[in-house]
Amino acid sequence: MSRTEPKSTRGQQASEESTLRRRVKDAIVCQKLPPGQKVTETGLADMLSTSRTVARSLMEQLTVQDFLVSISPRMTRVSPLTVISIKENFLLRKMILPELIAMCISNIDLDAITELNQAIESMNVDKDNDEQVLEVLKLNRQYNLKMIADSKYPLPVRWANLLEDMAMRIYWIYVKEHGKLPFAATQHEMQIKAMQEDNPK
Repeated sequence: MSRTEPKSTRGQQASEESTLRRRVKDAIVCQKLPPGQKVTETGLADMLSTSRTVARSLMEQLTVQDFLVSISPRMTRVSPLTVISIKENFLLRKMILPELIAMCISNIDLDAITELNQAIESMNVDKDNDEQVLEVLKLNRQYNLKMIADSKYPLPVRWANLLEDMAMRIYWIYVKEHGKLPFAATQHEMQIKAMQEDNPK
């Protein structure tokens, strides 16, 4: 007779796998795993101090999410950043994010996104400090996703999450060269002000 795994155990495993998946994505964003880098189950398991079974599952998930690309049954590499992939990312984000924000605007936590924006603006990013660059990219991702957190449509929210993850790869290159995000610091402020005017408390 088979034993059903407790929900709490399954939830914990899913949470742990999500954390490991985030670590791999961060390594790809920071180019510790650069575009074209060969990725193996053994190498990933060693990097994450996990089992090859978990590493295999992560590789399958990240291949579906286009962070990895399967060249052959025995060859997986970090996906390249091409001009087409960058244009596709910006195009899809422009199509999806504004619509989701418009649907969520009455429920957006303005205090929370204001706090996130202030955290972004207060960072004096040293472009040679990889941890600082990654932190400002994470804050910007969190800001964008916070605005659609109350959406009733889980599928486009999942798409938005993936697009924001990929945008971090693109913005990494810009911030490493210029020491700032590729838009004015006041852009978020204007966005918040417009939402406050639409939804006065």
